[in-house]
Amino acid sequence: MIDVIIIGAGAAGYSAAIYLARKKMNILILSNDLGGQIAKSGNIENYLGFESISGAELCDKFQTQVKNLGVEIKMGEVKEVRKIENGFEIVQNEETFQAKSLILASGKTPRKLGVPGEEEFAGKGVGYCATCDGPLFHDKTVVVLGGGNSALDAALEMEKYAKKVYILNLNEDLQGDEILKDRFDQSEKSELINNAKTTEILGDKFVKSLKYQDTKTSEVKEIACDGVFIEIGWQPATDMVKDLVKLNEIKEIEVDQNMATLVEGIYAAGDVTNGLYKQCIIASGQGATAALSAWKYIITHR
Repeated sequence: MIDVIIIGAGAAGYSAAIYLARKKMNILILSNDLGGQIAKSGNIENYLGFESISGAELCDKFQTQVKNLGVEIKMGEVKEVRKIENGFEIVQNEETFQAKSLILASGKTPRKLGVPGEEEFAGKGVGYCATCDGPLFHDKTVVVLGGGNSALDAALEMEKYAKKVYILNLNEDLQGDEILKDRFDQSEKSELINNAKTTEILGDKFVKSLKYQDTKTSEVKEIACDGVFIEIGWQPATDMVKDLVKLNEIKEIEVDQNMATLVEGIYAAGDVTNGLYKQCIIASGQGATAALSAWKYIITHR
């Protein structure tokens, strides 16, 4: 039986793996992606030790450090987690693993908008990761849906490629960091449309346009575009443990100051928890805390 299985390969999961590997624990990471939300970020300018670094580059550094410690990462969706005698059983793809302790660091997944055309044109102009798909929209027109840091990050990333970038914001004003809003305001390529409720995404084989309603006048308008990036927030990836650990009203895992859940032997870290602030550096610290808590649990239950 494995000592600790870590579900998730983002900042929290990688950090936990480093601490446990240095404690000579037998560990395994299970994840359906590498890097989590960080990999989908543009430039990161608030992570200690780096004045500016791309999310992809920071993820590469995390992964290299983890692999150099001999940690195995198995890719695929974790479908089920259940309690068994003296531990836990995890189902990923068609494989089953058993562990004495778990660290849940599965992060969050993009929130869907839920309008006609979103599912139909997913991967055909509709996307959720400007960093991943930006180069596909060179010299094209792109619409970013959202009104906070995620939307601003996406719009600033798309500026590198697109000829025109719109942000459609449902609210009266943009939210987010002032430095990002200043950069967006200074852009000659970008345009902000407030009070805009997206109603439909249109196209044939690929996205061709987007319809929205002005919430003040009720007028329906249409923008010709080649791509739509949906940046309206994230939801915790907790479905596989919803019947095992306690979740709050927005499906985040409830933890104490030691990153312990109410189930003995299960810990959680990063954006999947009910921690107030969602930042890469905080997730890294929580991953370390969860790892030390899991290590203590293991050595006291031998």
